[in-house]
Amino acid sequence: MIMDGVEENLSLDYKRSDALSKNDERKKIEITKDVSSFANSSGGVLIYGIAEFADEPQKHLPERLDPIQRREISKEWLDQVIQTIQPRIEGVVIHPVTISETDNTVSYVVEVPQSHTAHMARDHRYHKRNNFTTAQMEDYEVRDVMNRMTHPKVEASIYINCATHRLKPEGVILVKLENVGRVLARHVMVELEVPFNLNGLIQIEPPVTMGRDDDGDYFQLRLTQGLHRSPVFPGSDVTLRRKIHTHVRIEREDRQPVISRQYIKVNVFADEMFPLRTKLEIAPVLAGWTPVRNQELRPEEAIA
Repeated sequence: MIMDGVEENLSLDYKRSDALSKNDERKKIEITKDVSSFANSSGGVLIYGIAEFADEPQKHLPERLDPIQRREISKEWLDQVIQTIQPRIEGVVIHPVTISETDNTVSYVVEVPQSHTAHMARDHRYHKRNNFTTAQMEDYEVRDVMNRMTHPKVEASIYINCATHRLKPEGVILVKLENVGRVLARHVMVELEVPFNLNGLIQIEPPVTMGRDDDGDYFQLRLTQGLHRSPVFPGSDVTLRRKIHTHVRIEREDRQPVISRQYIKVNVFADEMFPLRTKLEIAPVLAGWTPVRNQELRPEEAIA
């Protein structure tokens, strides 16, 4: 990793040997903050025994090995400190990597899984991983992590495959929903607002309604699994679809001219999960599978 210049990131952190100390309570607190922040976020790997560059532009890059004296700091001692995190994190694995058999020195690679609940560090606070560092969690973030075992976690992507030939004017809207959490998703539903023009005017297979706002005209529709739906189990996925026809003529009931929107609006719902809501540019959705992620809100929108 040093030779390849693997930079620290959301799921990787390097620590010098002096980050481990039996006689310094502050360093024991830092260990529990680092480990719990990974468990409270998306999991990751801590490597004790690698020194980083201190200055920009190489900061956060590994500089050299900084071996740990195994006689002074054992794997068992490190595990005991980690287990002071409340509640205990299940599945933490510590790998001792021998640096020198003669000097009995090692590095410790600590694998931390994402947890199903929030964990409190030795300082009686909750922490999360934030880019290259740890940060204290807000109350709502703690609640959200604690709900991992009660709410499903569904990721979504969308692809609209339009017909490219006038002799075969049939295409399809596809939305893939993948359950990446640990909880069964019993009910899923996708709301779409699709512009009239997707490199050509389209019609969508019913049921569908037409809408208009300041941004233009759009089709509004819902995608579900139908009457014989089955739940989306953890680790599985389902693809919802609706046929479309291209190269058609559209007439509004009010005889107003058609002014198509320039984006696609997507809302994804799964039981009590916080909905995914976003607006997507047309081009990438027509080119291939495009992830659906919650849109960043401006401060005034967040307050509202």
